[in-house]
Amino acid sequence: MPLKFRLIKRKDMSKDAAEGAELYYAQTSITKKVDLNRICNRISKYSTASRGDVLLVLDGLLSVMNESLADGESIHLGDFGSFRMVAGSKGASTEKDFNTSMFNRAHIVFYPGTMLTDTIRNASFEKYVVPGSDSNTPGGGSGSEDDRPVIE
Repeated sequence: MPLKFRLIKRKDMSKDAAEGAELYYAQTSITKKVDLNRICNRISKYSTASRGDVLLVLDGLLSVMNESLADGESIHLGDFGSFRMVAGSKGASTEKDFNTSMFNRAHIVFYPGTMLTDTIRNASFEKYVVPGSDSNTPGGGSGSEDDRPVIE
């Protein structure tokens, strides 16, 4: 299924753009949110495991991932990808001047594996038209947050 997008008019940020120039840029839109319960239901359809079994395994995976990341380990999940925790810091003029309060907030980095890079490589796109809007209007609206459809 293609990724949905809208066109948004924004300031032209290219190097030689005229002052006040604007261009239309594509902005992908999320059309649905899939929660853990729905994921477990979907996975159970592809296996002999029940939704509860899948939930139990995923809960275990998350616990092990938390422990591993907190211990500074990287997590490799085959074709799915890998996770690791990273944090930069402010600089100090000498080693003695450095202390752990100089670290920036840590965050988790995900590197997609071959399964997901294939998904990215094969992505297709389709213009999203907000229901009830004039489909001839470029961008389907002004692009403000209020113009976005509410999807539940």
